[in-house]
Order: sequence, then structure tokens, then C-alpha cells
Amino acid sequence: MISKVAKELISRGFKVAITKHDPGDKAKFDYEGKDSYIYSSIGADVAVVSPNRTSIFLKNGIFGGKDRINSVAHNSKSEKFEPNLENFESEMANLVSHFGEFDYLIIEGLKSLKLPRITVFRDEIIEEFIPFSNAFATNITEFSTNMDKFDLDDIDKIINWIDKNAKRV
Repeated sequence: MISKVAKELISRGFKVAITKHDPGDKAKFDYEGKDSYIYSSIGADVAVVSPNRTSIFLKNGIFGGKDRINSVAHNSKSEKFEPNLENFESEMANLVSHFGEFDYLIIEGLKSLKLPRITVFRDEIIEEFIPFSNAFATNITEFSTNMDKFDLDDIDKIINWIDKNAKRV
């Protein structure tokens, strides 16, 4: 759904930035043997630049991640990561500064942050996400709620909700 919303906003002429939370630190961006992988593995912050994109790999994760790196729980993947809310404003400003100018910042995950949130349910309802939700986008017709609910493909209504409810930065 996020890619559909972003694609529509971009087609309307807006600049969109997206942040995806990876609480398990599982995302793969580079592979062993590549120079950028080697630079990152020795502890350097790395930027990979090309005519079409720039990727930045910072060794000190934000939202409290740097405080847990190399802990037993982190390395064994047994820890459920929640961001450090005390430093939210400064961490968010740090993150946003890397994007430059934008019209919309879409955040996937980081559910404990106090931001208006549309929770996406595909095929199943995950009860633990409901308390963090302000609206829902789903393909589950029998899901009833007192909050706003959208079909996953109703991108215009979702964008209208975002425009009405989103936090301005």
C-alpha cells in the first residue's frame, strides 16, 4: 500500500521520502565482497553514489539503535526493539535532514512513535498493532472498527486521510 500511495503522490508532482523500520536488523543492502560492504564492515559510515541514487549506511543506527548494537539480545535477535522516545525529536530531525526537501514523509513501522498511523492488515488481523492505530487499510471485509477503514486499493481516500491527519514537519 505504501508504494501505491507514494507512486500516486509522486505522479501528482510531490516529492516523497519513505523511512522503513527494520527492528530485526535483517535488511540486506550490500553483499560480501563488494567494496561498500567491506568499508561498512570495518566500521566506516559509507555513502554509495551513482547518477540515479545515493545510499547512506550509518554505523550508529538512530532511534536508540546505537545503544543496543552488539548486546547479547541484539546479536541473538531475541530482543524486541522499540525506539528511544526521549530523543525522538532530535533523532527524527537527524533522519529527515538526510532527505533534503520533501512534501511527504511516510514512515513504515516505528509503531510506538506518537504519529497518526494507518495500520495495514492483509489477510489477517494482528491484534497487537491495533492499539497503535488511528485508521486501517485492509482487504479483510469482516473486520469491524470504529476507526476509519479503507480498502487497500482506495488510494485516493487514504491520501485524503493522510492530508487531514498527518503531522506537519
